[in-house]
This record gives sequence, C-alpha cells and structure tokens, in this order.
Amino acid sequence: MPKSFRTVHSLALLLPLAVAPLHLSAQSSSASPPRVRFEVASIRPHPFAGDEPSNRRMLPGGRFIATATTVRTLIRIAFGTDDNRISGAPKWVDEMFDIDAITADHAEVKTPEQFQQLILSLLEDRFQLKFHREQKEGPVYWLEVYKPGELGPALKLSAPDSQPAMSNNSNGSRTVMKVSKMSMADIAAGLRRQAGRPVEDHTGLKGDYDFQIEWSPEEAADSVDPSLFTVLKEQLGLRLRPAKGNIETIVIDQINHPSAN
Repeated sequence: MPKSFRTVHSLALLLPLAVAPLHLSAQSSSASPPRVRFEVASIRPHPFAGDEPSNRRMLPGGRFIATATTVRTLIRIAFGTDDNRISGAPKWVDEMFDIDAITADHAEVKTPEQFQQLILSLLEDRFQLKFHREQKEGPVYWLEVYKPGELGPALKLSAPDSQPAMSNNSNGSRTVMKVSKMSMADIAAGLRRQAGRPVEDHTGLKGDYDFQIEWSPEEAADSVDPSLFTVLKEQLGLRLRPAKGNIETIVIDQINHPSAN
C-alpha cells in the first residue's frame, strides 16, 4: 500500500514550515508589523498513538492550535529555516506537544512576519529559548529565469482576488507543489527544503504567481515523474543554478521543557 499524502501549508514562510492554512496576507509593508504575543498558552505533551500527522492552525480571534508538533518544528517556523541550519538543540526538541494559545486582546495575525514573531515569542516565553545567529559561506541555489523573457506554461500571474497559499504533498515517490499568489522570493524560500539547500531569488520577476508542479524525488529513480530541476525548467521556465552564498545558522544557547500552564 502506498503511503498517504501528507500536506503542509505555508504563507511566505516556506516554512518548509509545516504550517496549516493560515489565511494571512502575503503582502507586507516596509514598516515592521505590530508585535503580537500570546496572552494564554496551554502546552501539553502529545499522547502519541501512532503515525498521526502534525497539524497547526491559526484561527480567527488570535487563536493558535497545534497538535503533534515538535519544538524543532516551532524553531523552524520561527526562523524560517531548516534542520541543517539549526545547531545546539538537545534531542528532546523532537518530542511532540499539543498547543492551544490565544493572543493578547485576541489580536489577529495578519502577516507571515507576525506569525513567525508570535512563534518566536512562544519559544522565548515558555521554553526559555536563547539563541544567536552565525553567518558562513556555503552552497546555495540561485533561482533564475531559464530563458530571459520567456516563462513556462505552468507559471501564471495571480488574479487580483486570489488567496495566498503554498502546499507540498509527498508520498515518498512523488511530490506535488501547489502555489497561489506568491512572490518569487516566497517561491524560492518554499523550494529550499525540496532542493536541499538555501534558494535565493535572482529571477528579477515582480508580482505574484500561481502554479502546480509534480516531480520525483532523487531517491525514487524508478519513478515516471521527472526531477524537480527538469520540472522547473520545462513547466515554469526557471532553473536552480549552484552558487555560493551566506548561510545563516541559528545556534541554540538554551532551551528548556515548557514552563507550567
């Protein structure tokens, strides 16, 4: 029996971020968004009962619900990063928790940046997270237009009334990526986990885009689906070019089991 598909959604985070639909605006201004914090947060160990999927939702009224979610996942979301760019985390951060939290004054979370800051505040307030950032040069990909002035048939400009969304579904032999109303910077960030290294937007393309693509992971050599690199070129008119770039690592200096509810 093939494994069932698991879906993770993110908005501008890519969070390869394993975030359920948040219905946030993908537009952000140059000014920093107002700081939002949780006023009440219940955090309890998840009663593991098998291979249940992890799930996170931001609901109206500033309510955040997470089930079967690891602290490592929260760290990835807070910093918009991947496991290989997090160091110093103890093994227990892979334990799963259920979270039910409400923002102060039921403040709505309106931007991806606010959501990241909200999760970071939760980690700092309840898990006593302390960290610092380190920069080093390493391998990245540049996302570029394959043939200048020519885009692929699957890449379309978004309609003005469309809603921002990004999902990656995988069953181990085939991956489906669906994008709605996302900028090229957001798309590059969303490709990071799939490509295996940071992806920087060097397309020069403005505006928001929609597309749906399917490909075979490298480990599934017998699949009839093409590779990610082939799909990007043939369907989106884009390419991933190996390059060198500055890679940020989040170094965990301190993190503890959650404080009492």
